[in-house]
Amino acid sequence: MAGPWRSPVRFGYEITLFVLVSVLDILMTNRLFLTGRFREANPVARFTLDHWGLDGMVYFKMAMVAFIVVLTQIIARKRPATARWILHLATAVVSIVVVYSLLLLLRSRGAL
Repeated sequence: MAGPWRSPVRFGYEITLFVLVSVLDILMTNRLFLTGRFREANPVARFTLDHWGLDGMVYFKMAMVAFIVVLTQIIARKRPATARWILHLATAVVSIVVVYSLLLLLRSRGAL
């Protein structure tokens, strides 16, 4: 008997890509903090960082990733195109953050 929680995972490629860029975001955030020149711009993430350190920041960011993945799986049951669009949008947004972080890091090192 297949219950509602035993449905197959949809959009495995899109989820994998989203998780990958999210991990890159965590790595870039960590690298920027290690320079001592940067602060977290997101006030919720900054609160998490200030109270629970980098471990808390990782948990916070991964919780956001899990939220998006679960949300898109729920939406995909009735509106698969919308779920795929949300995953693409989330991946694009996080990718922009990763590229911006890389540019900040390169600029701080005088490479740009």
